[in-house]
Amino acid sequence: MSQFSIYQIDHFDPKIIGQNVRRKIIVNTLLTSAIFLICVTILIILRIDIMLSIFLPTPIFGLLFYQILKLGSKQKKIKIIGDIEFTRTSIKKKIGDSITEYDFQSIKRIELLKHLPTIDIGGTLYDNFTYILNIIFYNSQSVSLIVSNVPIDKRLNISIVDTMKTLKKFIEPEIIIET
Repeated sequence: MSQFSIYQIDHFDPKIIGQNVRRKIIVNTLLTSAIFLICVTILIILRIDIMLSIFLPTPIFGLLFYQILKLGSKQKKIKIIGDIEFTRTSIKKKIGDSITEYDFQSIKRIELLKHLPTIDIGGTLYDNFTYILNIIFYNSQSVSLIVSNVPIDKRLNISIVDTMKTLKKFIEPEIIIET
């Protein structure tokens, strides 16, 4: 069906990283908007030329743009360590030279959680660059992976969320998708 990249995240709790990135984006956006409104209000109260109000907050927008570029550059530095493929009968995980296949009959539940938001001009806060894929087995073991939202084959236009929704129709294990 679909094949996605697996990423390496050097943190004990990857979900915290995604929450921190979202918070930084929201705080930067709110601060920039508030500072811009304060600057415009002060200029209107002091009856200073409105053209000055356009150029005064430029450094603030520059700082916001720099912060977003910094967050985006961190995403580009995330290391791909393998790939995961979803078929109708199993999940095939390949990390380095190791290939592991998980049969759906041994899987109790699959969870897909948001991780890092997409940081680029075309993305919104609701788009995600990566997701956390938790595979929980009947024998109480679990596997947690950071996977890409877009497939390895760029011609396919199916995200990991769409793949999970499709799998929900074909397989027995419970699939939980955090939206």
